[in-house]
Amino acid sequence: MDCSEVLEQLADYLDEDARAELRRAIEDHLAHCRNCRVEVDTVRRTIVLYQADREVKIPSAVMSKLEAALMREYHADGSGAASD
Repeated sequence: MDCSEVLEQLADYLDEDARAELRRAIEDHLAHCRNCRVEVDTVRRTIVLYQADREVKIPSAVMSKLEAALMREYHADGSGAASD
């Protein structure tokens, strides 16, 4: 299993009812791929925060970096349309 396959199957993998075969294949890949481990961990943490249904205080420096990254992605998609 390669990185793109892991990302394609990530939702199924994070589902508690995931097939044992899929879980094993992804866990084997994660054992050797730091980038995918980071991705999986980030998604897991995002799910936990979302399910907690509580407000999370984001430091202003982090918020600024996030906004800048989102703007770069927004403009990179070619639409360039302004919102608001």
